[in-house]
Amino acid sequence: MRRHISSVLLILLCLVSWIALVRSSRAQASLVMPPPTPHFTLTVPLMNRVSYVINVANQGGGNSENVTLDFAMPRTFAPDSYIEMKSVAVTKNGGVTQVNYSDRENMRLHVVASTLNPNDQLSVNVTFFSLKYKVEFSRPLLSGAGYPLEHTVYTQPETYIESNSTLIVSKAQALMGARIDTFRIAQRIYDFVISYLTYVKQPETRGALWALQNGKGDCTEFGMLFVALLRAVGIPARTVSGFVSRGFSVPPPPPLGAVANATHMWSEFYVDGVGWLPVDPTFGRSTPQDHFAILWPRYLPFLKGPSMKFPEHSLVSLRYIGSTLNYTAQLFVTPLEFTAFTDQTIINLFQADNLTDTMRQVADLAYGFGFNITDSYTNMKRAHESLFNATNAINKGEHASAISCLANTSQAAQTALNSIAEIVESAARKAVNKAWSDARYLGSLGGENYLQKSASARSIGDYLSLVKYAQYAIEAAEKAPSIIFFLGPLTLCLLTVWAIRKTRAGKEYTAPRK
Repeated sequence: MRRHISSVLLILLCLVSWIALVRSSRAQASLVMPPPTPHFTLTVPLMNRVSYVINVANQGGGNSENVTLDFAMPRTFAPDSYIEMKSVAVTKNGGVTQVNYSDRENMRLHVVASTLNPNDQLSVNVTFFSLKYKVEFSRPLLSGAGYPLEHTVYTQPETYIESNSTLIVSKAQALMGARIDTFRIAQRIYDFVISYLTYVKQPETRGALWALQNGKGDCTEFGMLFVALLRAVGIPARTVSGFVSRGFSVPPPPPLGAVANATHMWSEFYVDGVGWLPVDPTFGRSTPQDHFAILWPRYLPFLKGPSMKFPEHSLVSLRYIGSTLNYTAQLFVTPLEFTAFTDQTIINLFQADNLTDTMRQVADLAYGFGFNITDSYTNMKRAHESLFNATNAINKGEHASAISCLANTSQAAQTALNSIAEIVESAARKAVNKAWSDARYLGSLGGENYLQKSASARSIGDYLSLVKYAQYAIEAAEKAPSIIFFLGPLTLCLLTVWAIRKTRAGKEYTAPRK
């Protein structure tokens, strides 16, 4: 009897040991470095045909003389806003002169009408195509206080940006404390502005010092106070004026900033090695994390920093002598297909960013599944750097250099994608082959099916599906039990039955008594 029990226990011990050995031999995901982080990501591309219409009307009883309309023109501000100009039409009965000129980074149009009679109008219609992105900057590991010499002007006080005020300087230094990281200093000042100021619409521009003294203001005061506090501690910062339009929002529009064609002011600060980072303290009151180093597609910038050639710090300046004039400035936005663009730089950027964004998503997915894709990181970094350099070249008007950088971006991104595809498909094939050798036939068949789907996805350039199917193939191969798992319990049952029968047979035999 004891001999039979020992046999059964030995069989059970061997079976449990075998199962543990099989499970311990399964492949485990190795710990690897995450994919490289880009300076920024561009997502949610929105394309529109925009008409910017300014109407100046003489509704008084007399003439208006020397009517001068000066306003900011739309232009490309990379990395998030790309403009392809189509036409500028100035309409008025009588003589009109117009001059385009640049002011810092801005483009402006200067229109002069000698006379505007009663009930007469001066109308300007600027038509352009826009490509807008949501831009989200990555937090630098350590951002110093360096900046190009040409940005020194953005560290100085200006009208309504009283960064040399004793009150503003002392507050800025208190907020800065012992911090030396530009990004963290800006974030600290941002947190102060959105918590300290109460939004109250103002009838006129008040400026940064007034906002700090009174604790209230509208978007102008929010933006100017943020800029003044940063300039007070030597960090370049500037205001940005433009429009926040429903037409540039992904439906349904966010609750804040969804007012159609509303003029708006936000801010930017400069980080060495990265560039100008957007901040909107006004809308940041409700969702702070969504408006620091992030700008949404519904923002359309026209003017960065106040105009230096004219005292009016505004999108539109109107001066005249005589009868009162009224003006309106509106955007008319309609969706646009990308094929309508003809600017080769914009076309190349759109294509290069699409490929880079796909690369980033595919790499994040593969890394999340545990694939070791470090061999692709060199090309990923090259793609990120080339796109960053391209946007800088675009802002400088160096279009040949930008196109060259964009070509490098696309090439590096495609090479990285091919590398990731080969890595994940190789890992999936290895797992399926091992399933065959371990007699996990159901898993092998399921894995082969997913490998076919992965290959089909690669043939059409669907790299996200490729990675998913490769992972499914591995899961099917590794999680399916071996046929031995079925044979093992069956053998155990047969041996147990055999042992029981032997035991009973021993009991049924009784030796005769003497």
